Amino acid sequence: METVDNLSGVLGHRFRHLVEGINAIVWEVDMPAMQYTYVSPQAQAVLGYPLSSWTNKSDFWSNIILPEDRETTVLLCTQESVAGRDHEMEYRVRAADGRIVWAHERVSVVRDSDGKVSGLRGLIVDITALKESEKRLVHLASHDELTELPNRAMLQDRMQQAMAQADRRGDMVAVLFIDLDRFKVINDSMGHGVGDVVLRTAAERLTGCVREVDTVARLGGDEFVVMLTDIDRMEDVTLVAQKMLETLAHPFKVDIHEFFLTASIGISIYPKDGNDAQTLLKHADNAMYRAKEGGKDRFEFFTSEMNATAVRRMQLESQLRQALKRKEFILHYQPQADIKNGHIIGVEALVRWIHPELGMISPVEFIPIAEEIGLIIPMGEWILETACRQAVAWQDAGLPKLRMAVNLSVRQFSRSNLTDTVARILRKTGLDPALLDLELTESLFMQGAEDTVTILKNLRKMGVSLSVDDFGTGYSSLSYLSRFPVTSVKIDQSFVRSITMDPDAATLTRSIISMAHEMRLRVIAEGVETEGQLTFLTNHRCDEVQGYYLSRPLPPDECAALLRVFAGLQIQPVEVETPERALLIVDDEVDITTSIRRLLRDEGYRILTAVSGKEGLELMAVNHVSVVISDQRMPEMTGVEFLRRVKGIYPDTVRIVLSGYTDLKSVTDAINEGAIYKFLTKPWDDAHLRENVREAFQRYELKQENVRLARKVEHANIELSEINRDLEGRVAEKTEEIRRNINILQISQEILEYLPTAVIGVDDDGLIVIANRQADALFAADGGGPLLGCEARERLPASCADCLAEIGSRTHAITLADGRHMHLTCRRMGEMCKSRGAILAFSPAADV
Repeated sequence: METVDNLSGVLGHRFRHLVEGINAIVWEVDMPAMQYTYVSPQAQAVLGYPLSSWTNKSDFWSNIILPEDRETTVLLCTQESVAGRDHEMEYRVRAADGRIVWAHERVSVVRDSDGKVSGLRGLIVDITALKESEKRLVHLASHDELTELPNRAMLQDRMQQAMAQADRRGDMVAVLFIDLDRFKVINDSMGHGVGDVVLRTAAERLTGCVREVDTVARLGGDEFVVMLTDIDRMEDVTLVAQKMLETLAHPFKVDIHEFFLTASIGISIYPKDGNDAQTLLKHADNAMYRAKEGGKDRFEFFTSEMNATAVRRMQLESQLRQALKRKEFILHYQPQADIKNGHIIGVEALVRWIHPELGMISPVEFIPIAEEIGLIIPMGEWILETACRQAVAWQDAGLPKLRMAVNLSVRQFSRSNLTDTVARILRKTGLDPALLDLELTESLFMQGAEDTVTILKNLRKMGVSLSVDDFGTGYSSLSYLSRFPVTSVKIDQSFVRSITMDPDAATLTRSIISMAHEMRLRVIAEGVETEGQLTFLTNHRCDEVQGYYLSRPLPPDECAALLRVFAGLQIQPVEVETPERALLIVDDEVDITTSIRRLLRDEGYRILTAVSGKEGLELMAVNHVSVVISDQRMPEMTGVEFLRRVKGIYPDTVRIVLSGYTDLKSVTDAINEGAIYKFLTKPWDDAHLRENVREAFQRYELKQENVRLARKVEHANIELSEINRDLEGRVAEKTEEIRRNINILQISQEILEYLPTAVIGVDDDGLIVIANRQADALFAADGGGPLLGCEARERLPASCADCLAEIGSRTHAITLADGRHMHLTCRRMGEMCKSRGAILAFSPAADV
């Protein structure tokens, strides 16, 4: 090859292999034509072009350089070469297969004997891998490695730019600090691999909620920050925050697992809430904690009051770590009563923090901090042991045995030795496991971890009860109630407090009670504060109640004093055999209620009156009301709205509107949906009103009679089912007993067959019912065949009849027909079994 020959002329043949062995492209160019005279074989290996492309095309080199690098590179090379200076440069070229290759080129000037520039020689090294590594390092310096989102450094840089741009435009920048609720539970119980998948999914969902000009960053752990730019209205920020909450609430699916997460979002606004990135992030973080404390799955805008809250939180976190060592925690106990008899049957242990300077600190404030910093594990162990000791101490003091309920944190289930810890404390304190009730949050069940299932099953094997706390506030599911060995559910107080006013809360409470009973679970209602709430729960067959109506949480001594004097809750009966005919009249005009009361006073009704819908609901909570008459125009709520609530909470009532104001649409809608039985107008006709009320009571009583009959049928069916189950059980027992007896009989028969003694059984009628092989052989000489089923007097010698007549333990000597002498022992059956008759045993007599 010509180019190789040229090189050989310059370098000599002995340098050829040395050049071709260099991990770089070696080349030579003649000046001034800038024509390549040599290119080493590495050029084809690295870039893929034939070597002839370099030597045959004078512009080949410049054409494969990327356009954005070409002008600078060619100009530099030309200027430096003309000036006779060696130089280096970096640029990008496109390889034959389309790849972009970074090249580092070092160029040396070749001079002739006169010192003039006659050519150039160069070395091109592929530095693509180095450039990609540098790019990756730059990316990692500004991005989160797990999610590929911008990190804190890049976020702060973009925030500075966004704030400067907002100053020029006069608009706002919003910073949203996002924390995934309950993520630590997933990470601790399912492992970091599953947690990483959840974080990546969350990052994708958040990115899908914003525009390209906005920024989604991850600060670490489960904390994300979203920066929204070009904000003109606060409503736009609210819409984005709500969209994020809804998106993150969708199930997270990882392999066979499905998780439900929510998020808490704190929002700060530039320039209102801060003038620099650090301040805005801090304020958004404070608002996020306020959202978390407010119930999670929500967002909060920063307010100036949150700064004081953040300072207090930091103070509590610092001092909380020492509180356990300093014995600043105490337990209070809140009684729980059985609705059926009104007696206190248990207490719930509730922790309190007595701070030496700040006084009593609510658990609502310090428990979340203890959860976050991990202190809840040693604290939970202390609570469990202290509560068990107190229960035993009360028993030793002569108080009745009470069930002790203790809350367990989800974090405690991350410790594999939880079962051992509970067992050790029970042994140490001497508390009967059947008196310990461990209360668990719904989030624990939603994880569905097999380790959790195993722990709970082991606890149940120990005899400990398991309750689902705050049921209904999360993703309550029948699936986990059936999968986990729980014994009871606790209806959250947020529903209980509204059951006499809010139809939705009443419906949900009724549904929980019914569902739990179908699954043979007890139901405890917490937060019971009024007689109306207690009456509602009683009427719908809740099992237990807890709340201020019974007692507030008490220190040990005060709780013991209450237990000694408590006479029981005054429980109204669920059903009344002859319920009184109660009529409720709701009207804000007292003259109207007085007139109706006077009109109906001889009808035998018990008449209640109220001036508002709220007062009417309070009366209905503690009275069995059959018929309701309501005005339409009233303060607080209209008559239609009031009767809608009545229908939702007390669906059996008969509801009538009596009004001079006719809003036809609302009334018609209420009638169509069944909220109103009849609409009557003012002024009314006395006889017409009296007759309509009578019809309403008849309608109610007919409905109640149908309900009573249906319940009787239901009870009869239940009793019949129980009888059938009992009969099936007895039949199964008898069948098993017969099977065992048959087996025993078969074994006895086989033993009897192989006895060396001839044995014959004769019943009271003289029929042979037993005869083994030896017996048949003994009497085979008479030619009568097998003995079984024959008359004894026909087959046996006359001497045997004498023995049968004198049954006893004495042995008789007899002689058979063939002359053989035998000893015969005859015993009466019935000493060891229910059979009647005699057993004859024959044995040979010694020859005389």
